[in-house]
Amino acid sequence: METRVLCILGVIVAAGCGADRRASADAADGVSGISGVSAGQSSGVDDGVDDGGDHGTALDVGVGGTGGLDDGGEGGACPCENVLDGIYVLDSNAPPSVNFYAPLDNQFSKVGDLGCPAPLGATANSMAIDRGGHAWLNYYTLGAQNVGQLFRAPLSDLATCEDLGYQGTDNWFLIGMGYSVNGAGDNCDRLYLYNSDQYINYPNFSGGSALGRWDEGANMRVDIGPTNYAVGELSGTGDGRLFAFATVAVNQSILVEYNKADGSELATTPLDGLDITNAFAFAFWGGDVYFFTETNPGSGTSKVTRLDHDNNDGGGLSVVNADTGLMITGAGVSTCASYTPQG
Repeated sequence: METRVLCILGVIVAAGCGADRRASADAADGVSGISGVSAGQSSGVDDGVDDGGDHGTALDVGVGGTGGLDDGGEGGACPCENVLDGIYVLDSNAPPSVNFYAPLDNQFSKVGDLGCPAPLGATANSMAIDRGGHAWLNYYTLGAQNVGQLFRAPLSDLATCEDLGYQGTDNWFLIGMGYSVNGAGDNCDRLYLYNSDQYINYPNFSGGSALGRWDEGANMRVDIGPTNYAVGELSGTGDGRLFAFATVAVNQSILVEYNKADGSELATTPLDGLDITNAFAFAFWGGDVYFFTETNPGSGTSKVTRLDHDNNDGGGLSVVNADTGLMITGAGVSTCASYTPQG
């Protein structure tokens, strides 16, 4: 079987929130059907990026931009620390690295190379950024059994990457992920999951898949419900929304807003002409949606396509960066980042 590079957004637990607070919220949801594999304990490392350089706004205190939460930043229960107000992307070219994308400047700047203890032949596949300045990473290995693993690394020292002990074997090994704030007046968030195992069959998909979330207190996946699309990426916002970038067919994808409680669809936006290609990722930032796909299927480099989601610039899709020079297989934006128009 051909090994394909995959893009998926998020990965596990937001370090800015304590496990006790998140576990209480999980219990209050009353969601049953816990399944999956126990993960290793997180280290609680608080390291992060000290400043944003020229291409981003640091979020050490409060939340950048106009899309912040009133109780965010240092004063909230889950503070924003050591993250920038923009989008982080995963470049899978060897050695895999994390880069920062500033949407308003349309510029990329390298954060650092990853040093995750993944097995030889594993592919860096997806990424999320937590509120405490860490990259959460999914790697996968194809073989007699397909295995997915999870790692965590501080943005200030991406070589210091710990194995979380998760192994998704032949099920939930390729996972689209994204954080979404729990609700109004709450700046803590949860990680939501999309089963994208079928992506190894690109472009030949069939049927739907499943939505879930991560219970940090139990270190387990909790199933939410079925979905209509075989493959999807997730991105959430600081006001509690959750979106998927999902495939429908070749050159036909869709943006879906989900009800986080039961996985039902709240709204959909067709993305005709936008193929997920051999590497796809996306993030919601500043009222708009930024998609990262190959310049052409198999090209090995990615472009950036923007959806004017808030319709303040004429609406529709437009390519804003025709060739980034990176092979972007994952993207992550923290729930600290701006989610209303920035300019």
